[in-house]
Amino acid sequence: MWHPLPWLLTLLALALRIQALAIRGDLPLPTSDTFYSPPKGWEKVKPGTVLRTRKVDVKSFFDVRVKEAWQLLYRTTFISDDQPTTTVTTVLVPHNAKKDKLVLYGNYQDSNGPQCAPSYSYRAGITNDVSATANMATVLIFLQEGYVVTVPDKEGKHNAFAAGHVEGRQTLDGIRATLSFDKLSFSNSTRVAGFGYSGGAIQSGWAASLKKTYAPELNMVGWYAGGTPSNLTDLILLLNKGPFSGFLVAGLQGLSVTYPNMKQALDKWATPKLKEAIKFSKSHCMVDMLLKYPFVDLLSEEYFSKGSRVLETEPFKTVLDQQVMGVHADETPDTPVLMMHGVKDEVAPYDSAFRTYQDWCNQGADVEFITYNNDIAAHFTTMVTTVAPAFVWIRDRLEGKPVQRGCSHKYDNNIILNPKYLGQQFTDILQTLTGLFGDKIGPGDRILKNRIQNTTHA
Repeated sequence: MWHPLPWLLTLLALALRIQALAIRGDLPLPTSDTFYSPPKGWEKVKPGTVLRTRKVDVKSFFDVRVKEAWQLLYRTTFISDDQPTTTVTTVLVPHNAKKDKLVLYGNYQDSNGPQCAPSYSYRAGITNDVSATANMATVLIFLQEGYVVTVPDKEGKHNAFAAGHVEGRQTLDGIRATLSFDKLSFSNSTRVAGFGYSGGAIQSGWAASLKKTYAPELNMVGWYAGGTPSNLTDLILLLNKGPFSGFLVAGLQGLSVTYPNMKQALDKWATPKLKEAIKFSKSHCMVDMLLKYPFVDLLSEEYFSKGSRVLETEPFKTVLDQQVMGVHADETPDTPVLMMHGVKDEVAPYDSAFRTYQDWCNQGADVEFITYNNDIAAHFTTMVTTVAPAFVWIRDRLEGKPVQRGCSHKYDNNIILNPKYLGQQFTDILQTLTGLFGDKIGPGDRILKNRIQNTTHA
């Protein structure tokens, strides 16, 4: 049987090397698109209120023939109730839509450029960032099953990547906005499940954490958080000086726009070299950041005047401590959670995620944690191989199948991707998702690492 995989791989490899695939030139960036500007008096309405809507076309490598796609500008909050702000969610409606179920998809944009937000990248089509295609490949699995999918710009208008409370609040309000949108005929009894991996798990993990206190009325039935970066201090120590150190620059920028005291400290302690990197991050997406800043020692005096001491210096220490999932009892999920993580994850520390699992369990949450303990179960490998079981778990929750209460921890050493697990209709999608990071998975994500290193040295 013929599959589109070979030519997709060729084009995607080209995207990684030359960073110059065409985008739609007629789309204004969110910073200059009037749709993103709220109407007068928007601050006075409740969080989750829809302020503006529009019908849009969705572009990708795939022929995304959904019945319709909408974008909703809605009122939300930043890191506290007294900080009103707005953001946008993109709602994809398949032809066979199930009107009593909704999937929240956590888009891992992991960057600060306004063009990286799904409300723009999903309309522009293939950009110079491969993550847009990887995200869409996963979204298509849910659409194929008949689920309406809502994809919030969870970083918001300030592109606050890595700020957990921002991402969690704006995600929950995105669900509220989608449920209230009159063109979809949803109700408060609609069953909702959230899905997120990697940067998307920052979103789904924090939304699960904050739901009980921030949006208790939502009928959430389950959350998936895979490859979860649940402790940013541990994340920094793991990624620093490694092939994925570019994530750290984007994270610093995201936290600095969220916490004014951190911005002041960053302005004071950042060297010209770090300031240049942060400036670059404000207009670029994930792959650009990884290719521009691999193997960087951000904790050296070349980037911070305080060197590695910066992590233990206020306000950095307090701000980073506030980004740890599971340490506060009032931030415990009241909805079942599935977590999956590879022991060889070189992007999101395994021990941190498992500690969050333990903390949530000690506080009474219902959490299932699956450890992929194969020696090649690294971050991107596990991302692909967990799509199928995570999807099935989400589907079971949406269909009302009971979940085991309490906590459970299981081991799985099978990292073989089997698209037939979901049925033949998903095969091409999952094969393409595999191909985004090379025509072979593993070992230990070396293929992707080699691409980054080879591209950097080309």
